[in-house]
Amino acid sequence: MSRHRVVGPSAWILGAAGLVIGVGAAWLVSQGNPGNMGLCIACFNRDITGAFGGAWANMGGVAYLRPEILGLLLGATAASFVTSEFRPRGGSSIPLRFVLGFVFMLSSLIFLGCTVRAWLRLGGGDLNALYGIAGIVAGVMVGVVILKQGFNLGRAKVTSPIVGWIGPAIMAVLLVLAFMVAFGSAPGFVTTTPAGAKATAEGAVVQGDSVLKPPGGTLEDGAVVAEDGTVISPAESVAKAPPMPGGRRAPFAISIVAGVALGVVAQRSRFCSIGGIRDAVLVRRYDLLFGVAGLLVGATVANLLLGQYNLGFVGQPIAHTNALGNFAAMGVAGLSATMLGGCPFRQVIMSGEGDADATVAVLGMFAGALVAHRFVIASTGAGLSDKAWPVMAVMAVVLLVIAFAKRERVA
Repeated sequence: MSRHRVVGPSAWILGAAGLVIGVGAAWLVSQGNPGNMGLCIACFNRDITGAFGGAWANMGGVAYLRPEILGLLLGATAASFVTSEFRPRGGSSIPLRFVLGFVFMLSSLIFLGCTVRAWLRLGGGDLNALYGIAGIVAGVMVGVVILKQGFNLGRAKVTSPIVGWIGPAIMAVLLVLAFMVAFGSAPGFVTTTPAGAKATAEGAVVQGDSVLKPPGGTLEDGAVVAEDGTVISPAESVAKAPPMPGGRRAPFAISIVAGVALGVVAQRSRFCSIGGIRDAVLVRRYDLLFGVAGLLVGATVANLLLGQYNLGFVGQPIAHTNALGNFAAMGVAGLSATMLGGCPFRQVIMSGEGDADATVAVLGMFAGALVAHRFVIASTGAGLSDKAWPVMAVMAVVLLVIAFAKRERVA
């Protein structure tokens, strides 16, 4: 009687890939990316959206065409094309995939990170991530129950090459714009958070010794003073002002090269931050889980060596301490990703492989980011928005309705 094999040869490949991704993400932080956010699919897709949403969508502080995302997808495209794995496909429950991507993004921005950043945050010592990871596991477990009940978005069909190239084409256009931003010739419709800028609690924006907001403001004895002499932000507030996420970034060349390299690694290894937990619960297979373990180990060791490890709950970069909110938000994110068939990292990589369904999910994430900031649903370091709990409740109901609607009845 043969025993069920729970770990195959791919486990070690996935573990190595996770290790590379974790180390790469931590290294990108040392090069200038936001703390514990060397590579966050939700946050970086949000920043790309912010480049077009700008002040109208309350995204002036999170606006930057992140080269890492563009590199990830185009690196996956190159790797899949060279290995004859680029296969144009799609047409499987397109509207629902958009909704699931939308829900994933909203819930991630309530937690302040995607299912990849949850592990990267823990790898940087942020213990608030433990509640988020517990939520991911809970969400995946609910998703497994739904899968066992026959949930199925349907099979993607082979489609025309032009459809498969939509995702890479979008990223190629964004890459051109990103080059223009990097070299100071960006068109007027693209917003970019000033590098190194920080925002005070009173809404002033300071970059070095200059005051960017309010117009005409100046720094006097460390305080932001308006043209009429009114103190907008006292010196204490300016000193404590956190950096604006969009203004924290590694040099362009480093970001794009790292993105392409990690895109190749992820495409060849099939890395997925959700699939490992799903497979462990559903079929007792642990190969993909090695990728997550490698990610955590790589990020932890690299952060320790780079002097970026900060163990605790308080004072963590771009994070809040609402334990229940962290758990619930990642529970919704974990469930939506399970229903999509893969985490946002995997969706970006699949889009690069010619999967139009994954491209639709990524576009849903862009839309979710716009709504999250335009209607002040996204969290801040101070905590959850007043709208977070009602929105999470609605999203949970939407996911359950989708699960019921797409249930296949087995005779």
